Amino acid sequence: MEDSMEEVKEEVGEVVPTLTVEERMEQGEAKNGVVEPEAAKVDVKVEPGGEEEEDPVIHEIPVFLSKGIDKLMLFQYPVRPASMPYEGLEVTAARVRPEHRQVELEVRVDTGSQNYSRSKGEQIALNVDGAPGARGEEGRTFASHLMDKQILVGSSAVSDTGRYAVGVLNDNELHLTRLESVLSLRPSLQYLDKSDTKAKADGRTADEKSEAEDVKPEAVTVRFARGDPERNKKYKEKSFEYKQKMEEEEPWLEAEFTPMKGGSWDRESQRMFCPHDSMDSEAQEMGAGPGDFLLSLKGGAPS
Repeated sequence: MEDSMEEVKEEVGEVVPTLTVEERMEQGEAKNGVVEPEAAKVDVKVEPGGEEEEDPVIHEIPVFLSKGIDKLMLFQYPVRPASMPYEGLEVTAARVRPEHRQVELEVRVDTGSQNYSRSKGEQIALNVDGAPGARGEEGRTFASHLMDKQILVGSSAVSDTGRYAVGVLNDNELHLTRLESVLSLRPSLQYLDKSDTKAKADGRTADEKSEAEDVKPEAVTVRFARGDPERNKKYKEKSFEYKQKMEEEEPWLEAEFTPMKGGSWDRESQRMFCPHDSMDSEAQEMGAGPGDFLLSLKGGAPS
């Protein structure tokens, strides 16, 4: 019996003593009074100098800057409800002033709609242009003697657009095209001013002179101190009248308006993608620094 016990001890080897929970907690092998099994212990490899990120990067998308369109304009319609876009309407004419970044669009009005008042349309055309045959047809605002169009005028909404771009995401690639200008288009009511001018010429406005018949004019001498000519010139250039005069001096250039979801629009929109054959040849290095690199993408010279 003693021989068999000695053989068992030799096969089993050294007996490891069993520790209590309190003893294992002292050695750090138990947490909150619960002993973790050996299989649950997993070694987590942490790179030196950092901890696990709370918001890790899960996907990367390459970004390309397309230069296929030199002057890309973004149209905004701040007074038009989002539920009533201009996409379905017909644009009959388009004009642009590139220096002052202005655009005019003539949008056809559906005179056959049940919501259109033909009598009102004829009255507006009569007030603006006068009776048919009263003046030349070339100078008429509404050639059909009916208010059948609406003019949208767009002006620059952002002075500096160098940091804005339009992006197209396709095949896990983001292609950016720099914006030349952002224009806010609103309906123009200049035909109403034309109507008021014609009404005054025809004597159809109220006579305001009768209210001031009792007031006698008096001679008043006004003297102006001579100021700095250069300073006065700068103030004049900042005035609204001066800016409006400079805008009116620039002639309108006729343009072709291409609606969306058409054959011509499909061809033009392909220019917003950077060609794959020029991605490698026009690649620039970041040796000059991030700021100079971004400036070079916009067309500026690095400092």
